[in-house]
Amino acid sequence: MKLESLMQRIGGTAQFRRSQIPVLPAVLGPAVRFPYGAFQLKARITKGAQYEIQATTDLQHWQTICTDTAEHEAIEYVDSDASKFSCRFYRILAGIVQSANVMGYASTTLPPGFSMIANPFDAPSNFISDLLKDMPDGTKINKFDTRFFQMTENVFRGGKWSNPSEKLVPGEGAILHNPTSDYKTLSFVGDVMQGNLSIPIAGGFSIRSSLVPQAGRLHTDLAFPIAEGDVIHLFDRDRQKYVLYPYDAAAWASNPPIVSVSESFWVAKTSPGNWTRNFILNT
Repeated sequence: MKLESLMQRIGGTAQFRRSQIPVLPAVLGPAVRFPYGAFQLKARITKGAQYEIQATTDLQHWQTICTDTAEHEAIEYVDSDASKFSCRFYRILAGIVQSANVMGYASTTLPPGFSMIANPFDAPSNFISDLLKDMPDGTKINKFDTRFFQMTENVFRGGKWSNPSEKLVPGEGAILHNPTSDYKTLSFVGDVMQGNLSIPIAGGFSIRSSLVPQAGRLHTDLAFPIAEGDVIHLFDRDRQKYVLYPYDAAAWASNPPIVSVSESFWVAKTSPGNWTRNFILNT
């Protein structure tokens, strides 16, 4: 065999072996939403793998925003278009292998006065002290304790919260009071929860939110377990007042409560139940 032919066969074999390197699912994180609006995402990925970063605002319709080859096992991407969206979610396709997790951000505007907020992500830390940093002095967070049927209070003074270990996890909610006359922006960042998700809904009053960062009609889009006699209380931030939605199948068909991402609400439940979602992002 001629030397030239031998080298071609060796080169072809090496190329074949390189193409057979197993590609593992990329792992997204950490990530940060900058005050000026950009979103920085880091990920671990198989070195040498070709990949696509895809984004969506509704967890249904994805678009490719970046294609590249991983020169190292750690990659970094800055989405400068993030300032155009109030929420956006990201995943990575390495070849045909989807990333192990989906990450994103959701921003909400806090007017002067009260807002009902929710953390829609499994964040690296769900402590209030990590989720709500650098708040105005005098900011208050109130949660409702369904065990004792009373409100709790957490106050931000002197650069720290009075109860820094208090958590705000997906499915829960809280009332936030902005003591200033300025509008503030609050951004949550973390993993989109997937799988068989469930949160209990106590009989009587409780504050709840969607387990996944989706907006929509509470019953039909978000699968809330509504029952005859239940009443949903949404808070109108602009008018600083509650809007009540008593459940009546005929009336709700034309005027259902619509919940935004990062928004919580009061529910008065006639009997306890569970809010469950089987949520898998595999398309």
